[in-house]
Amino acid sequence: MVRANILVVFSRQIPNLALRCVSRESQPIRNRIFSIALVAFAAITVQAIACSIPVFRYALENWRPDPYVAFVLHEGELTPEQQNLLDTLRSKDREGTVSVNLIVKTFDLAAEPDEVATQVREENKDITLPCLVVQTPAKRSQPQTVFSGELTSANVAQLVDSPLRSNIKDRLLEGDSVVWVYLESGVQQVDDEAFAMLTQELERLQGELKLPEIEEEDLQDLAAAPESLKIQFSAVRLSRDEVRESAFRDMLLHVEHDLLDEAYVNQPMAFPIFGRGRALYALVGDGLAPDLVEEACRFLTGACQCTVKAENPGVDILMQVEWDKFIQPSEAVDTSLPPLAGFSEFGQGPENSGSDVQGTENVAVRSDENTSIPPLSVEPDSHEGASLESAVTRVEAVSVESTIDRSAASASSAWKNAIYVLMLAGGAVAIATLLLMGRSSG
Repeated sequence: MVRANILVVFSRQIPNLALRCVSRESQPIRNRIFSIALVAFAAITVQAIACSIPVFRYALENWRPDPYVAFVLHEGELTPEQQNLLDTLRSKDREGTVSVNLIVKTFDLAAEPDEVATQVREENKDITLPCLVVQTPAKRSQPQTVFSGELTSANVAQLVDSPLRSNIKDRLLEGDSVVWVYLESGVQQVDDEAFAMLTQELERLQGELKLPEIEEEDLQDLAAAPESLKIQFSAVRLSRDEVRESAFRDMLLHVEHDLLDEAYVNQPMAFPIFGRGRALYALVGDGLAPDLVEEACRFLTGACQCTVKAENPGVDILMQVEWDKFIQPSEAVDTSLPPLAGFSEFGQGPENSGSDVQGTENVAVRSDENTSIPPLSVEPDSHEGASLESAVTRVEAVSVESTIDRSAASASSAWKNAIYVLMLAGGAVAIATLLLMGRSSG
């Protein structure tokens, strides 16, 4: 199924344009931007590469997580134990399936100097070599460091997996549409009230929202039976002090560029996680409100307005999950990524063997019936251990090639709707500007 509109790229600019129209001094206004941006996004892409399959399900079947980039810096040869850790980072399971969305790049600082390695080392000069530094996916314009530490088995294990991430993975695979992660502020009364509001709102929405009717022409793009799909929300609570979840916490705090700003960093936050571990965005402080929770839930359970992953909001979380073993894609999985190098069967210590997390409360809003997803092994990628430079090149090349193919296949439709989409884009920006300026002045 390809029903593309080449002007869908305009939808990516709406949140940025809206952000420029309002002062960031007002916390509620900042969070309202996301609601307006989602409405504008849906309006503009309604003529784009759309289908009637719900967003959460289409993402689960077809959107492969973007890889994070791991830099391993050392001087001279690694010890056998360190080499084993490095080999583990790059390994695959017996069937050749990559289990972690991670690209690994090593630098020997004692060899010929490298500009990238030198910069990374300068930013992490207090860490004993060899060290492991992980940055956000290369697709982001300004990668940020989400993890840094010595190259040890404990740090490697904490990076790629944690009890809460495993819990979230299980919920998504068992049929949850969206798993909300509530990141505590540290003030118990505030957190108790906010989490209670979140779970109550999710329970209400689970009973009120309806899935879109899947059109006959889209049935071929859905692996599951339409009647087996259902709306199911759950929520988990994450303490900022939980050591085993520190890497996960830092990934969440980099979903948006300003969550570590002084005005927001200690505020309660909620992140809707869907698909293959993709965080839509953060609701922060006063923005963690029923209407904005509903807006996010409606978007994720509504018809997929744009099937191109890169044109949708959200940031993938680094997770140790062999998704293709559990999910039967209806079509070729989004291939706008390079082959990944990641973990395979990395052993957890006894303290990480369970799904319960000390300092973390799991509260589910579930129906009695669970939808199981039939396991299926998908043909694995044949590449491994690619360099960062070649990996990023492949990301760009494949993305361009994919865009050209989609555009060519729908050229007539694209030109037919060009003026219509431009008008929608201008109108959406104008409405967003007026609404935000009105709230700011009020």
